[in-house]
Amino acid sequence: STTNQRRPMYPDFGRVTLIEGVGNSSYNAMQLTVEKRFSGGYSIMGNYTWSHAIDNNQGSANKGTGTSVTNPLDQSIDRGTADFDRTHVFNFSGLWELPVHFDNSVTEAILGGWNVTTIISLYSGDPFFVQSGVDNARTGQGGQRADLVGNPDPGDQTKGEKIEEYLPKDAFAQNALGTYGNLGRNVFRDEGFTSLDLGVHKRFLVAEGAYAEFRFEMFNAFNHTNLGGPTTSMTSGNFMKITSAAEPRILQFALRFVF
Repeated sequence: STTNQRRPMYPDFGRVTLIEGVGNSSYNAMQLTVEKRFSGGYSIMGNYTWSHAIDNNQGSANKGTGTSVTNPLDQSIDRGTADFDRTHVFNFSGLWELPVHFDNSVTEAILGGWNVTTIISLYSGDPFFVQSGVDNARTGQGGQRADLVGNPDPGDQTKGEKIEEYLPKDAFAQNALGTYGNLGRNVFRDEGFTSLDLGVHKRFLVAEGAYAEFRFEMFNAFNHTNLGGPTTSMTSGNFMKITSAAEPRILQFALRFVF
């Protein structure tokens, strides 16, 4: 509330934005891919990435404004893991043509020639940090981090305990007056993402040059709960609570005509 009164020069001016091209980032990774093209009734493809992305732009975006810098006089305090970084990313997909065929043409048309598809996705969690939620640095803008005052390791937790308090709230305190907080940027991670998608499909010949394709698909087939990240602002009533999750199991039928 005293920001304008504390401006030593030109008190009639509000915030003045300075735009500079001073951000930097780096990305290093090991990327592996395995592929078997369709033969023998099946094909597979898998890829794995082990990586680390680092930048000094809070928000990891090309915002173009000084508000993306916590301390314009020392950008090094914002250097850390990029917001979009995922240490491990694994994807696997496969197609299997079931070796089930029948001599009877009607039975073959209905029960033969089915295909099974699968996609497995495993991702590391997204990084995050704890925000103090107040302007204790007295800079006139937010983005300040909390002080780490205790052990942030929650130990073994049930799913319900993670939802209620992902990290111990008493391990954090609002930054001391005149400081930006001693907690590093993006030093914590949420749970990550795990999903298995399955599908079966078959083509039915309708006429020469025309066919119908029936598909049945399950997304997140095992209905695994992929929790979102916790609320990270200390001034929120939901501080350290998880209030979101990815989609549950979804079943889908589809019929497509090609002519």
